[in-house]
Amino acid sequence: MVDEFGSVEGLVTLSDVMETIAGNLPNEVDEIDARHDIQKNADGSWTANGHMPLEDLVQYVPLPLDEKREYHTIAGLLMEYLQRIPQPGEEVQVGDYMLKTLQIENHRVQKVQLIPLRDEDEMDFEV
Repeated sequence: MVDEFGSVEGLVTLSDVMETIAGNLPNEVDEIDARHDIQKNADGSWTANGHMPLEDLVQYVPLPLDEKREYHTIAGLLMEYLQRIPQPGEEVQVGDYMLKTLQIENHRVQKVQLIPLRDEDEMDFEV
């Protein structure tokens, strides 16, 4: 684009045109939200980011959650059960899972392992 004096003001890309027509489009280089970092391990356990929202976690792992809770993340759940900041390697049983803190940085829970206490086939899933 050029202004009235012939100076270059900017560049219009195809992406700019598409966003003007269709609104905000997802970018191919956008990273997945790090809070939703969860992976299933070969042994049947899960490793998740401590900042993952519990509403997202229950899509993978059926945990009993109190409707009137004052915490919203896996780290908050651990701290509620322990009433303090967990140490690496510390474990807490929640429902049919053992939650084990794997990584703590600057007093923040970074990684948690969720270990099923029973086979997933035996667990009751609510529909």
